[in-house]
Amino acid sequence: MKKLVLSSVLAVSGSLAMVGCTQASAVSESQTTPTTKMQQAKQGQHHKGGQHMGKRGGGYEKLNLTEEQKAQMKALREAQKQKHQANRQQHKAQMQQLHAQTQALINSPTLNTASLNSLAEQQAAFSKQRFIERVQTQHAMAQILTDEQKAQLEKMREERKAKFKSKMAKRADNSKASAQ
Repeated sequence: MKKLVLSSVLAVSGSLAMVGCTQASAVSESQTTPTTKMQQAKQGQHHKGGQHMGKRGGGYEKLNLTEEQKAQMKALREAQKQKHQANRQQHKAQMQQLHAQTQALINSPTLNTASLNSLAEQQAAFSKQRFIERVQTQHAMAQILTDEQKAQLEKMREERKAKFKSKMAKRADNSKASAQ
């Protein structure tokens, strides 16, 4: 009987040791991943063929801007960048607090609709502020352009929309074909 108990204990402890080693190995492998998704995105590796989608300039670089216009655009972008960096920690803290409150609401035994509405209003206010800042920046950039450049920019945006729509239609057709 003692031998049976002893062999059972040894078998269980051996199994636990193997599980522990496997988990430790998995943890060490996940920690030594050569590149993270963010690093891959910065390197342009998350797109097909390793090509990056391009700068987020809205097509301004294709408008043959004068040196003065380029300087104005650069100054505007730098001012916006500094403004965002100054507010970054505050926004991050607000979003973390909003996330924590949301998780507390999700995990509570009953749904407090007053708290839910308050969180929704906070999120809406944050989104509204970001939208306002983005449109103000786009407006300021548009004021730098000549009428011809504005027309060319609008044409490029329409072409981009058409290209996007055709890609989405093709993707929908492909998903329908693969579903059948």
